[in-house]
Amino acid sequence: MTSSTSVPSPADEDHRLIKGLVVRTLLLDVLERDIRTLDTLLLKMPEVYILSLTRIQNNVLKEMLGLRKQMRTRGVKVLEEKREADGIETLYMCRGYWQRFYMLWTFARNEVKKELSRHLQMDLAQS
Repeated sequence: MTSSTSVPSPADEDHRLIKGLVVRTLLLDVLERDIRTLDTLLLKMPEVYILSLTRIQNNVLKEMLGLRKQMRTRGVKVLEEKREADGIETLYMCRGYWQRFYMLWTFARNEVKKELSRHLQMDLAQS
């Protein structure tokens, strides 16, 4: 009986978890920036908008906790996230093996937009 010495490939579920975590991390950054911007504008009722975005932040954080729990169960751990000129690279450990996940900024932007629209219960196709 021979044993395989090749590195096991991460499953699609592992990639989905990493992508979900990266997208939500970027979404939190966007929300934080937008909240700071709203706070500086001369709006009639900025607290309403800020409260709405803060509520989304809290929901995103809860989702991230769930993703991290699933990742722990599957033996997946994010080690490093590098933001580069053309995209974002995530180095992670998957059941003892180093892996890389790379997302171009154009794709990341679209994914963040989809995630934010989901939280706002908006259909982007209708715009």
